[in-house]
Amino acid sequence: MILKEYEHRPDADPRSEETCAEAAKRLKNAFKGNEDVILLNDIRLPFEQDRTTNVDHVVLHSYGITLINSRAIYGKIEVNYRGEWSRNQRGQNVAMQNPIELFKYVSKHLRHQLTENIGLLLTRPKGSNKTFENMPIDVLFIQALKSAIIGSGINQSNIIFVESLTQTINRAFSAYKKREFQMYGGLDTFKIPRSDMFAIADFLMGKEVDRSLYPDAEESDTKASAKTLPEGRRGIVRARSTRPIKIIKAKDIKPSRKKTTSNETS
Repeated sequence: MILKEYEHRPDADPRSEETCAEAAKRLKNAFKGNEDVILLNDIRLPFEQDRTTNVDHVVLHSYGITLINSRAIYGKIEVNYRGEWSRNQRGQNVAMQNPIELFKYVSKHLRHQLTENIGLLLTRPKGSNKTFENMPIDVLFIQALKSAIIGSGINQSNIIFVESLTQTINRAFSAYKKREFQMYGGLDTFKIPRSDMFAIADFLMGKEVDRSLYPDAEESDTKASAKTLPEGRRGIVRARSTRPIKIIKAKDIKPSRKKTTSNETS
């Protein structure tokens, strides 16, 4: 589901803007009909006092948030051993802000903001949902085509090309979903109801949180529990007995008599 569409930024470098448009297109095609995902484009998030930065794409899903930067990595970039970034422009290396370090501050500040407003954003805080500290916040960076990153001070684990963007997000989503069913029945897994996803989305866009406009969380749970298995598919039925439980003690167990056969008697 898309709540904020991509908007072209004429002030950005054409190479970075092309990558951003392609990323927005792929995200839209992959998640526009997915009720477990809310997609926001071009969201400004604070990371220091009186300072904000633009997050190109925000993927809010039922297990957490993925922040995507698709405009920063283009051209020829060099990263030295101190982690300092520079971009080659007309034969000269021009210093640039380290986007990975920047988004560490953005993620930290975002988690702090969500935790401060947990009463507004979460309707049923319990278990792992008592705090946003347990919510996964993943960060991905899209590397533009015909660009290069050189140097010994770069960790490229979260730098990908746009072709593998949706696959990377789906892989992470599947891992969180699998963890929910493996670890203690999901009690230690952070999970966001749909109504809370809309509340968080409006909060990120700077809008007023209005719960009357969102799907009802309890109604969604009721519908989910009322689903029946398809015809012909086997299921597990659990039944409860109303009869009292009789406890058999060891002293009450008597050995059975061995029956003699006709061969033994003869």
